[in-house]
Amino acid sequence: MIRYLLTVALFSTLSFSIDLHSLLQSVQNDSKKEIQAEQKRLKTFIDNKEKQKKLLKQTEEELKKEELRTDKLKKLIDEKEKVLAKKEEELKIKAANLGEIFGSVRQTSSDFLINFQSSLTASEDPNKEEQFLKLSNSKKLANIHELKDFWYSMLDEIIKSGNIAQYDADVILASGEKTKEKVTRVGLFAATSNGKYLTYSNDMKSLVELTVQPSDSAVQLAKDFESSNEISNIIIDPTRGTLFEMIANNPTIMDRLTQGGIVGYIILILGALGLLFALFKIIVLNISSIKIKKQMKNISKINQDNSLGKIAHIFYENSNDSINDLEIKIGQAILKETTQIKKGQSFVKLLAAVTPLLGLLGTVTGMIATFQAITLFGTGDPKLMAGGISTALITTVLGLVTAIPLLFAYTYISSKSEELVSILEEQSIGLLAKTLK
Repeated sequence: MIRYLLTVALFSTLSFSIDLHSLLQSVQNDSKKEIQAEQKRLKTFIDNKEKQKKLLKQTEEELKKEELRTDKLKKLIDEKEKVLAKKEEELKIKAANLGEIFGSVRQTSSDFLINFQSSLTASEDPNKEEQFLKLSNSKKLANIHELKDFWYSMLDEIIKSGNIAQYDADVILASGEKTKEKVTRVGLFAATSNGKYLTYSNDMKSLVELTVQPSDSAVQLAKDFESSNEISNIIIDPTRGTLFEMIANNPTIMDRLTQGGIVGYIILILGALGLLFALFKIIVLNISSIKIKKQMKNISKINQDNSLGKIAHIFYENSNDSINDLEIKIGQAILKETTQIKKGQSFVKLLAAVTPLLGLLGTVTGMIATFQAITLFGTGDPKLMAGGISTALITTVLGLVTAIPLLFAYTYISSKSEELVSILEEQSIGLLAKTLK
């Protein structure tokens, strides 16, 4: 057993010794390899060191060159910056002038565009509108050719504003038909064709015949002016169409009466009725005055177709009665005739007082309607307020226009009646005086 154990131990020791030897051999081999690799790296590093020295030297030389170049560039940049600053100052001065020119050109072209779009000359040369529109909307300064064309167009407009020209142009008639007509243009203030006055519509890009011409005499003047080769008269509009437009939009008498509404018609009916009655009363009083004055010339020759004749008839018929009875009968006759003479005066007076009150009523109701419209639509449109107030005041005008002649008529009727009554009283006293004698 011991021999066996010793044998096993011996074999184990031998095996361990062999493993250590192999390990040592492996370590030595690895060490040699590392030394060789280290030597190789060292050799490579030494070789690279020489190359890096050369590269460093080249880089330092290039750096010096670049530093010299940088210094030169800095000096050049400084010089260029000074030149640039000087140029910028010059540019700033010149750009300021160009900015003023740019603004002036845009403003002037915009003003000319607005005037041209409503000018009669637009029908003669419509291409100018595009030129003015381009300059007014331009975002950059126009070149010299555009400025020259603009100047020529402005000069042409100035010349045309003072001359008279005849040319063919499109005209929209009052019926709506568009035709080619021979147009006579008087500066910027009037244009006619076949005796009809025209205005220019920028929306339709054409001349348009006025729906309402100024007057028959103005139309005749236009016809004579078109056919005449000599100096002659013609109606012009110095406001360049505004007055002609006002004439076209000016309401007629019937339009005004319609604006008065129901109250206006009532005023007109009462006024017409009152004036007719007043006229009838004036005629009756004047006829009675003539007959009374004729009776006065021959009081003894009684004619009972007048008030004085009727009183004289009563006087002579009752001449034998006592003076008191005769005076009472004549007084009754005078009272009867006075009532007949003054009959209807109060009616005329009533109408003269009522018609302006009705006009005021119409105005108040019209103003109420106007303020209701303002409440709904606001005050943004002045035409709405002005139109409503104008319509409301029509009834006041109608009431005053009706009341004034009625008041004059009442005054005349009243004074004429008083005159006739005074004559009757005077003549009656004269007749009674004869009885006392």
